[in-house]
Amino acid sequence: MKSFYSFAPGIFALGTILISGCATSNDMSTLDARLSGIERRYYESEKMRDQFQYRMEDFRKSQIDQDGQIRSQNAELYAIIERLKDDIQKLNGKIEVKEHAYQQKMASASLETGTLDQELASVKDRLMRIEEYLNLTAVKKPPEPKPGSAPPPVKATPESADQILSENELYAKAKAQFDSGELEESREMFTQYLKRFPKAPSADAAQFWIGEIYYRQKWYEKAILEYQKVIETYPKGNKIQAALLKQGFSFYNLGDKANGRLVLKELVNKYPNSNEAKIAKQKLDGP
Repeated sequence: MKSFYSFAPGIFALGTILISGCATSNDMSTLDARLSGIERRYYESEKMRDQFQYRMEDFRKSQIDQDGQIRSQNAELYAIIERLKDDIQKLNGKIEVKEHAYQQKMASASLETGTLDQELASVKDRLMRIEEYLNLTAVKKPPEPKPGSAPPPVKATPESADQILSENELYAKAKAQFDSGELEESREMFTQYLKRFPKAPSADAAQFWIGEIYYRQKWYEKAILEYQKVIETYPKGNKIQAALLKQGFSFYNLGDKANGRLVLKELVNKYPNSNEAKIAKQKLDGP
């Protein structure tokens, strides 16, 4: 844009011509006023142009600053997003690990529950069998005599003769009959011994030998019941281990390996250092 001063020589020459001609002083005043107005407007326009340029420069700079801030903010946001993605991936990994561990625990708990259920079922079955076997020990009542009939004659029993034997003598005689193979006579004498001396030091052994008699006769159901009497009636006796061992063997002989193993495991767990426990381990480890 051309400066006002580039037009000044022409305007000055025009003024000289007018002054030298027929222009009046009023015309000159009017012309000066117009020139002053033109010059003033020009300066104002120049000033406005400069202000506009300054504003445009400020605006451009502010835009550049804003763009920089936006880019910086965007970069920070991208960085935050990436960190969040990493955190989410790590959390997902931890969740997967915990879920896997939880599933394993649940599977293990289910397996343990199944094992406990099986053992509980075995115990219940064992108790049921014992309860069924108890019916075998029921003593049948003799038929009542008919009215007017004479009572049957009383037969002499070995018990009446054994009443005069002392505790040690009766036990020794019953054991001697057991060793000689007279099992029925031995069982009767051991039974008489327990009736007369239920609290004797050898009472648990007498009860055990009754179980042994049934075991030798292969009447394993009765043997199991008699061994159970040793376990329940004489828990502090020295025949507990032997009773558990032979009770487990009795179940095996009946084909009930589940209850047999259960009893032998109980023996091993309660009396791990006993000779009976060693025999039980060999049985459990065998076929």
